[in-house]
Amino acid sequence: MNWTHRPYHGEADFLALLALLSACNAADPSAGYIQPGDLSWWIRQNEVFKPQDSIEIFEDSAGQMLGFVFSDPPTWAVVQALPGVPGSLLDDMLGHARGRAGNAELTVWAFEGDGALIAALKRHSFTRTDRRTVQFEYCPADQGIPDAPRLPAGFSLTAIPDDHQLKTRRVELHQAVWHPSQVTAAAYDHLRASPAYDSELDVALVGPGGQLVAYALGWFDPRTRIGVMEPVGTHPGHRGQGLGRLTVREVNRRLAECGAERIIIRTPESNAGAVRLYASANFRITGYVCDYSR
Repeated sequence: MNWTHRPYHGEADFLALLALLSACNAADPSAGYIQPGDLSWWIRQNEVFKPQDSIEIFEDSAGQMLGFVFSDPPTWAVVQALPGVPGSLLDDMLGHARGRAGNAELTVWAFEGDGALIAALKRHSFTRTDRRTVQFEYCPADQGIPDAPRLPAGFSLTAIPDDHQLKTRRVELHQAVWHPSQVTAAAYDHLRASPAYDSELDVALVGPGGQLVAYALGWFDPRTRIGVMEPVGTHPGHRGQGLGRLTVREVNRRLAECGAERIIIRTPESNAGAVRLYASANFRITGYVCDYSR
């Protein structure tokens, strides 16, 4: 097999990358590929990120996409390739990521079930660190479709329609949760234009005074029947009250009703609050994404 690689070009590549990730997850669901929703969020969450600088696409001689490297910042990379590609292709992909990092230490994200990538990392003298991302899952077939959460008096849940005022409040909530944040109203509109986006899965919890206090954004891939939540957050002034858990449960319920057979949330193991939140929402740990550095 022969291949070449090139930078990300534009919308056609975005759609092709979403299809590639769906195909990867369908072919090998145990390898821990990122989801189309993850990539939509990573690419479209702000107006600062330039995908043409940070995404390298690898193709065969017929122009068929084989995989890509996402490296932003250049010292951190995610390598995603179709199952069964030659190890030498993974070697080239790691070589590209290594070149982007220059003389700095490079960290590559690898799910513990992705044996091919882990073997390539070891060939290139990468060492697994003690930093891990926890993968939580909810399985509606085993655990049932969650009931609608019981809300405290004065609280309600809302999806975010194409309403300027509500979208503005949703952006302001995200900015407060992740301060300092580069999410803007224009970037949020661009995110909502992704074909992977469904406004009914973009849910916020409304407090008694009408303020948005927590949110969770769900994504559903109908091909693989996998749902994912990315991102999730609670306003700093309303944490510790179980409000994030209520919002996660509602999006979990909506994803299950869409037909999701697996619903995935990932968070750094060091984020003890998030780990407790997802466990309290009946998510189970199903694996770890490990950092490999060199």
